[in-house]
Amino acid sequence: MRSRSSILELEDAASHVSRRAAPRPEEARTEVLALNEQYIAAARAGDASWFRAHMAEDVVVILGSGRRLTKSGFLHTMETEPRRFRSLALHDVTARVFGSTVQVDADAPWELEDGQRGVSRYIDSYAWLDGRWQVISAQVTTLP
Repeated sequence: MRSRSSILELEDAASHVSRRAAPRPEEARTEVLALNEQYIAAARAGDASWFRAHMAEDVVVILGSGRRLTKSGFLHTMETEPRRFRSLALHDVTARVFGSTVQVDADAPWELEDGQRGVSRYIDSYAWLDGRWQVISAQVTTLP
């Protein structure tokens, strides 16, 4: 059985982890670029659980159609109107660090299982919240 002081020490250590300052710019860029790869893999696979875990509660998502969605609306759309990708890739990925915020933009050529093809250009914003990177906004534009 742990002593009261050791439990308090563990709780204090846990709170420091969650209050950890945002990483330095190069580390932030590296971490968010890795999350961007995961984001695209989750979109390709229709993995709503990834988005549930990595989106801030008050995220705003604007789809290529112009629909503005909350987190719950986006997750509902993923689950009820899934896009079935044959392929989804990335080109011209750029990450820009602004302190505790990082924006990622890229072009994402895709092909659906029904043969429909296109290219989406997107910009996603990540903020350092509660000791981790969370998506705070996402906007997708389908190129003509």
